Amino acid sequence: MSFARTAAFAAAVTAAGCSVAAAGPADAAAQYYGNIAVSRLKNTAVVTTDQTSKVKADAAAIRDCANYDCEIVLNFADGCGAIARGADGRWGWAAGGSLADAEQAAVAGLGESAPAFPDLGSSTPRAAAVVASGCTKNVQ
Repeated sequence: MSFARTAAFAAAVTAAGCSVAAAGPADAAAQYYGNIAVSRLKNTAVVTTDQTSKVKADAAAIRDCANYDCEIVLNFADGCGAIARGADGRWGWAAGGSLADAEQAAVAGLGESAPAFPDLGSSTPRAAAVVASGCTKNVQ
């Protein structure tokens, strides 16, 4: 490595070290984690929020779902998550910066669907419905 490259590398490392030190813990935003878990056998979904680590969020979701087939389908940090279910039984989920964004994205991802046959109601396609949603406490 040439002297110029070595000097440039040392300067970059020093600058990076100073910028990290300048940020300090007072400027660091607290992170909260959440996720969504689904039990397809029970046709239920749970949202877990405000956990201090991803591992704690995963454990809380599995505990709250309370069925052996529970599957974590979405993880989010410092934000919101929503899960919707279509008339045909399909699930859709999304994360967003606000509760409205997450819910709209979850419904839009599924689109309209007709209920499975036999359905005693209308077979007209309809939009999915939000089943569960939530945000971490540091989302405005």
